[in-house]
Formats: sequence, structure tokens, C-alpha cells
Amino acid sequence: MMALGLVAQLQQGFGFTALAWQIVMGTFACVTLAGPTRVRRLAPPTSVSPRQIRIWTICAAIVGSCWALGMLGWALHAPQQLVLVAIAVSVTYTVHAVASCFFAPVAVLAFAAPLLAAATAAALLTLDGSVRQITLVLIAIHAWAAMRLLMKNWTRFAQLIDREVDRGRLSSMLHEQKEIAERAVHLKTRFLASASHDLRQPMHAISLYLDGLAELDLPENIRPVINDARVCAHDMNDMFRSLLDMSRLDAQQAVPTLSTFSIGPVMSRVEKEFSPLASSRGVRLKVRPCTDHVYSDPVMVERIALNFVSNAVRHTTSGRILVACRVRGRSLRLAVYDTGRGIPQSEQQAIFEEFRQLDAPQTRDPSGGGLGLGLAIVRRLAQALRLPVTVRSTPGRGSMFAVDLPLVHVSRAGPQPLSATSRLAGRLVVIVDDEPSILLAATFILQTAGCTVISARSSDEAMKSLTGSVRVPDFIICDYELHDSHNGADVIRMLREEFNHDIPALLVTGNTAGGEAGESAMELGIKVLHKPLEASVLKQSLEELLANEGAMK
Repeated sequence: MMALGLVAQLQQGFGFTALAWQIVMGTFACVTLAGPTRVRRLAPPTSVSPRQIRIWTICAAIVGSCWALGMLGWALHAPQQLVLVAIAVSVTYTVHAVASCFFAPVAVLAFAAPLLAAATAAALLTLDGSVRQITLVLIAIHAWAAMRLLMKNWTRFAQLIDREVDRGRLSSMLHEQKEIAERAVHLKTRFLASASHDLRQPMHAISLYLDGLAELDLPENIRPVINDARVCAHDMNDMFRSLLDMSRLDAQQAVPTLSTFSIGPVMSRVEKEFSPLASSRGVRLKVRPCTDHVYSDPVMVERIALNFVSNAVRHTTSGRILVACRVRGRSLRLAVYDTGRGIPQSEQQAIFEEFRQLDAPQTRDPSGGGLGLGLAIVRRLAQALRLPVTVRSTPGRGSMFAVDLPLVHVSRAGPQPLSATSRLAGRLVVIVDDEPSILLAATFILQTAGCTVISARSSDEAMKSLTGSVRVPDFIICDYELHDSHNGADVIRMLREEFNHDIPALLVTGNTAGGEAGESAMELGIKVLHKPLEASVLKQSLEELLANEGAMK
């Protein structure tokens, strides 16, 4: 338009007004060329303020008005060909304005309206006959098309903005809900961690009492009741243990502690824990001895084995269960076979999901339905240890669950330990726990095994009970969480310093979510047992302490 105006002005004579118009239009042209860089630095349209829109509209109106006034100033005296070109350029720029600035439709209208008005006036005043009519029709068509395009682009733009706003709002809501869910999981984990100690205390005492009663000479009409109560207590212990294990795994607090160990004690503990339960349900449990060594986390491997056998006992109503190990190249396969109902091929991966139980409610074992967490825990533990888990099952014939452990070749030479009864009889055991029921139950269990027991509820009481004693205790069993100024680890240190002897000890805790008990036990070089404990596990742990002490001697 500046070039067209310059040609017309040179033909008519170039005055001050024409020079001023060229300077103003040149300034607008420079600002327009620098516009894209400036616009890219602006905030998104959703953040543009109404004040900025008003400024753009005023500037667009000034540019359009200046354009229109300049064109009318020289077009009235210019040749028709030059006027037609000026009209075409003006109409074309309205379409460009619609295409590039549709996000500010009011500014587009403020710019386009003077151009279309000036083009229409120039056509009416300077053109003749049919040329005028055709030009007016073309201006009208371009104006109508430009307005439709503006409305269409604005509608799409508004929809995109609405979607972007909705997406941002949904993203914000999703982030907020995620934080709420994470806080809920964290609170659940903290609740289980804080409540586990209190929940385990009564179950620990009940298990010890029932196991102790089962070893006494009872009337025949009482023994079935005791056995049924032991089954119920075992199921409750299993459910507590599963829930708390899942809490630890969810909190990512189950960190493997790898070492080389014999699989034999694991097999022995599995047999002792589940033989009474299997017998009470009419199932024969057979555990083949194994003396091979593996490299893994002994606690996690034992938990995997216990869950395998617990799952087999729970879903086998008749027949037998076999627990055996077999060397496979560089691995030792720990497998559990049962003659239960079996699992369809389509469900053999689903059984490892949390709270997944395939049995229908009417066919589920009423004495121990479980929570459907045992195999889910196995999967989590196996993933933490990076061990493959194998499942084979045929509906109506039974199932096989196995885990492959890294095999370690260790010399098996050495003396065989004496029987448990002869080794525990006459031993002096110090038990420290602030729960009277647990003290009585543990004392009862150890006394039935032939031990001499000194029980105390605090560190001070334990020290007073042992004052003047010339006999060094054979064992210390101490609860970690004491209602005292000292914890269980402190009590063990104090007793060891008192007798100037590294007394074998067990640290017992009901809190599986915290790592303080484990860290203290590692510093002392002792084992941690988690409540609720069964009598067989407690006595087996004492046997292992005796075996280790004998090996060191």
C-alpha cells in the first residue's frame, strides 16, 4: 500500500501530508515485522488480561484508520488500475488479519472495518459502470468470507482453550488426588506400623499359652478343643503376619540382607509350624530333609516357604503335601507339592494378585479363609530377591509352587547337634517384657521345656533379680519396645556388661515397619523375632543359639 501510494503521490505531487502518511505507515510496518518475536514472549491467551486486549484493539483501529485515510487521500485522483490494486490489497489484508489474529476478534474487526469501508468508498467514488458493480460484489464476498472464517477460527480456538483449561484442571485434580492417595497409603502404613506392636501382644501370648497347653497331659475331651483353638490362633497369626508384611513391602522397608545359609533349618521350621495344623485338617505334611546351602536372605526365603505351605494347607482338604528341595544346575529348587483342587491355566497368574481368592465362598475352608495375600507376598519377596517363581497345576490333581535359589557348595562335615529336649533342659533364661500376659506365657512354655526362667518387666527389675547371682544366664529374650527409659537392645547390653560375657540373646519386636530393632540387633550380632511367636519358633531359635555357640567353641 505504501508503494501504491508513493506512485500516486509522485504523479500528483509529493506534499508534507503524503510524507507524514508514508512515515506513519513505515513505522507500523516495522512494528508489524517485529510483532511475531514480541508475541512469542507473551503469556498464553488464557493469561492475557482484558487491558492487553483493549490496547491491541485500539492499535488495530489506529492502523486500519490510517491505512483507510491514506488510501482515500490519493485514490480519488489516481488511475482506476491503481485504485483496483489498492482495493485488492486492502481486502486481502483483512483475510490475513483474520488468519493471524483470530484469538483477538475485536481487534480484527477494528482493523478490517476501516479497510473495507475505505475500499467500498473508493470503488463508489472512482470506478465506473460494471467495474464498480463487480468490485462491490467482490468486496462483499470477501467481507462475508472473512467474517465466517473469523467466527470459525474463534470457535475452534475457544474450544481448544476450554480443553486446555479442562486438561489443566483435571491434571491439577489428578495431582491432588494422587497426593491424597499417597498420604492415605502413608497413613495406613504408619497406622499398621504403630498398631502392629499392640495387635501382636495378645496374639503372641495366646499362641504361647495354647502351644504350652498342647504339651501337657490333658483329658481327651479337652485336647480337641485345644487343637481347634491352636488352628484358629494360627490362622489369626497368619492373617496378621500377611497384613503387616504387605505394609512393609508397600513402604519399601523390606530390604534383602544376603548371606550364605543352610536350607535345612528353614525346612525344619516349616515342618514344626505346619505339621499340627495339617494334621488337624486331615492332611499329611511331609518335609524332606535338605542340607544344601544357598545365597539369599534367610528371613525372606523362609517367609516364601511358609507362605507356599500355608497356601497348600489352606487349599488341600485331603491327601498330602510334600516340601522338598532339588538341585537344578546352579540352583536349588525349593518346591511345595499338594493334592488340592488345582488351579486353571487361565488363573495361574491372577493368584499372585493382592486379595485374590479363587475359591467360591461356599467351597472355601471355613476354618481359615485367609486374606488372599500369601502368594502376593511371595511375588513381592521374590521380586525383591530377584528369584524366579514357578507354578504348575492341574485342576482336580493338585499344584506345585517353587522358587529357585542360588546354590552354594559348602563342606557338610561337622558334629550333629543333640536333641532339643536334652539341650534346653536346665538352661537359665532371662525374659524381659513389659506385658504381664506375655511374661507368664513365655515362662510357662520354657518351663515345660525344662528351663529355669527369670522374668522381669523392665531393665531395673531384671538387674535386681540377677543381683548376687553367680550363674551366667544361658539366654536373654528381650522385647525391644519397653515402657522404660531403655529399649531391649540396651537391656541386653547391660546384662552382658554385668556378667562380662557375650550372652546369647534374642530381640523380640511387634513392630515390623521400623528398622530400629533390626539395626540394634545387627550391632549386637543377634537375631530379631517378630510377634506373634509360636512356641516351636521360640524353642527352635534357642536351639540355633546353642548350636552356634557349640560351633564357636
